[in-house]
Amino acid sequence: MKGQTLLLLVAGLFFLPGFLVPPPAEAQTRPVRASQDELTQAASLRDKERELAQREERLERREQELREMQARVEAELERLLELQRQARETLDALTAVKDQAYRDLIRIYSAMRPARVAELLNEMSDRDALEILRGMRNDMVADIIPRLNRDKAVRLSRQLGLL
Repeated sequence: MKGQTLLLLVAGLFFLPGFLVPPPAEAQTRPVRASQDELTQAASLRDKERELAQREERLERREQELREMQARVEAELERLLELQRQARETLDALTAVKDQAYRDLIRIYSAMRPARVAELLNEMSDRDALEILRGMRNDMVADIIPRLNRDKAVRLSRQLGLL
């Protein structure tokens, strides 16, 4: 009996592992059955994946649109900065011409008699008259101011800081 038990035990060790090993893949041809809940869940997951893919595609398109818009804005900014630089240069050139014109006019008026200069300044705007007077020597201005119309003399004196 002992011998038979040993034989059974040895035979069991050789044959038992074959029963424990799963059958090869081709032997598993039975279809897997899923419950209705599992099928519904799988369909819901597919829908969510599709939705996420569409959302990602929309976001990528929007990001591309924003990059293109940013490039256009930067190009427009560069163009405007260049226009501003050109305008500043033009304004500086015009200011230089105007300043030179005032200097020339001041030189001419400084050579004239104070009474004649006062007549001409009376006909000018206060701003122009003030510019000319500011460029003249103080003794010349002192001779011209009393010869101006009274109201104009007061206004220009205030702006010159004489009153």
